[in-house]
Amino acid sequence: MKRFSLIASLALTGVLSACGPGETLEPQRVPAQEMGSTTAALDCAALSKPVYHRVRPSTGDSLLTLNATEAANAATTYAYTDDLGTPFKAASSSSTGLSPVYRLYSPGRGEHIVTIDATERSNLIASGFTTDEGVGFYASKTADACLVPVYRFDNPGLKKHRHAVTQTERDALTAAGWTNEGIQFYAAPGAVDTKFTFVVIPDTQQETVYAPTRLTQRMQWIADNKTAQDIRFVLHTGDLMDWDTPDHLHYQRASDSYQVLDNAQIPYAIALGNHDTAAVCQGGSACPGNVNANLRNTTTFNAYFPLSRFKALGGVFESGKCDNAYHTFSAGGLNWLVLNLELWARTDAVNWAKTVLAQFPRHNVIIITHSHLNGSGGIEQSNGGYGNNSPQYVFDNLIKQYANVRFVFSGHVGNAAYRTDTGVNGNTVYQMLNTFHDGTTNPTRLVEVDTAANTINTRVYAPLTNTERADGVKAYSNVNWVR
Repeated sequence: MKRFSLIASLALTGVLSACGPGETLEPQRVPAQEMGSTTAALDCAALSKPVYHRVRPSTGDSLLTLNATEAANAATTYAYTDDLGTPFKAASSSSTGLSPVYRLYSPGRGEHIVTIDATERSNLIASGFTTDEGVGFYASKTADACLVPVYRFDNPGLKKHRHAVTQTERDALTAAGWTNEGIQFYAAPGAVDTKFTFVVIPDTQQETVYAPTRLTQRMQWIADNKTAQDIRFVLHTGDLMDWDTPDHLHYQRASDSYQVLDNAQIPYAIALGNHDTAAVCQGGSACPGNVNANLRNTTTFNAYFPLSRFKALGGVFESGKCDNAYHTFSAGGLNWLVLNLELWARTDAVNWAKTVLAQFPRHNVIIITHSHLNGSGGIEQSNGGYGNNSPQYVFDNLIKQYANVRFVFSGHVGNAAYRTDTGVNGNTVYQMLNTFHDGTTNPTRLVEVDTAANTINTRVYAPLTNTERADGVKAYSNVNWVR
């Protein structure tokens, strides 16, 4: 990778690093309790400069910088397009109780490195990090009430490192195969952007049959607007496909479209619909055999969408199957959990989901399932004639029982509908039907959350025709988030 010209100022920072497999350097790790101490009181007020965190998806290299211009240039010129915000604040000059955090670069590895340990810095320079970029910022080696720990993670396969502050961020890195190397230094909490957007995609079965370019164009619009719209997660409410064919063409088309999100490193979750299973055969008719067993046969779907594609995945009900799964992420200063639940769920799947919601009481929960609301906004009472439990059963036994449930999105019938109910713990559950079956364009629901203003604003936009659906607009205020 060609290294971009770094601004020779106090604002230059990078990412911490260690060597990959087979290399002789073993950077010294400094446990928190051994990182040294200062006799003077820490100057917490000096840690006031936000540190921008950017990642280059093609290599995994990270950039930590105090300079907003450098962060922007890195994105536009050198493809550091994954914007991880400003996770912490540091100081731009030396102050009481603070130590320099050095930044280096290795042309051979294509990696930026920062370290607060002077010995590690020397070892890194000796090992090939030949570009010494000086002091990037100042942080603390010791804990303080005004500070948060900044952890370092290693990925030997990528030969890269990543930093994380929140538990959700650390959990996500661990789930993705990164190794937690412990606390590297302490800094001030970062500025929290309280607004973000997540996307809900409706039934796309017609697109995969007749117009796969519409599905791909939607995904490309999402990827292109990741930063402008601050898109953190993408949901699909089922019937991604229409039916299977001997060559699995519809699955291949859907997989190719989702590759756009994979490349943009946008996490997603999919609630399987009946058309995504072995229950529906060519032309949309019911497949022969036991229809309930066919509904639970998702072998082809899982072959095209293996668990490795779900980057925020936390756990699954059945080993190797994404039919019932949960995913976690952080946005707006809060923790979030997405639960995708199978259509007309089995009792065992509902009971598993209960354990998940109970395990994450401080996460705001978003549930996606293919059938929940009907076209009039009522909760469906039937299991479709060949499922297991009805949506009403799922609502009564799962959704309304947990104080952290905030959203339920579904598809299957109708177009758009909206409903709110109060759970047994007094929480409001915001439920939205999201179907459409549009034969000419590609409706896409955008849900903007503002955790400071306590609002939800949603609209349905079609990127292909640059049009809005009148029935897609809804706003809620006085939302009580889990904090």
